[in-house]
Amino acid sequence: MSREQEDLSVLVVRGGHPYDTPEFEEMCLSLEGIKADLVLTSHMERMKAAEISKKYDAILFLNQNKHYTSYDWNRKQYMDLAKLGVGMVFLHFTLSSQPEWDEYHKLVGGKWFLKNYTEDKSLHSTYFTDLTLDIEVKDVNHPVTKGLKNFRMTDAFYGNIYIEPNVHALLGTNHAGISETIAWTHKYDNSKVVYVMPGYTKKAYKNKHYRRLITNSLNYVATGVYLEQKVN
Repeated sequence: MSREQEDLSVLVVRGGHPYDTPEFEEMCLSLEGIKADLVLTSHMERMKAAEISKKYDAILFLNQNKHYTSYDWNRKQYMDLAKLGVGMVFLHFTLSSQPEWDEYHKLVGGKWFLKNYTEDKSLHSTYFTDLTLDIEVKDVNHPVTKGLKNFRMTDAFYGNIYIEPNVHALLGTNHAGISETIAWTHKYDNSKVVYVMPGYTKKAYKNKHYRRLITNSLNYVATGVYLEQKVN
């Protein structure tokens, strides 16, 4: 069987923050063409980067660590995954994880500033729960937005966040107080990376447009690496 005919093998890493757990797991396990293995962050940390690279095509993160200083070997795992070209998709509150590790936020492509770690009050990020927004597809020709038109969804959204200047905007909104860009992609080391701001509640997980967005994102970060290897 060719790679194109096989289901994409995805490691789903979650934990460290509440969310609508059953609905998120149901979404991950029912995405078309995706075979998902759901683990906690502590489980992933016991795996070697080379082992993850060999077994999985991409990683989907819905995890957060904002209370504990991460160990050097934990940080090295992310860097090793990027060096190996493992595709990564980060959702929602991953943007506020690892508040004292700047390189992590270069990997994700942005940062949500926590009050306890940011002295300058003007930099404090904001969040809005149960907010219904009109979402604009900023790049209709990108593989991540394939099959998507402007749509509406209800979830939690962020404002006053930092976004790396080199990211490529995929989705946006013009709601007052919310970041104009709410999904982006870029390349970090050898890995393709996508960040998607919504992804906190079952209203997102059950939204057909959101599910398409996540499926597209996983296929994009994974097959991009595969196609580059195939050409070489």
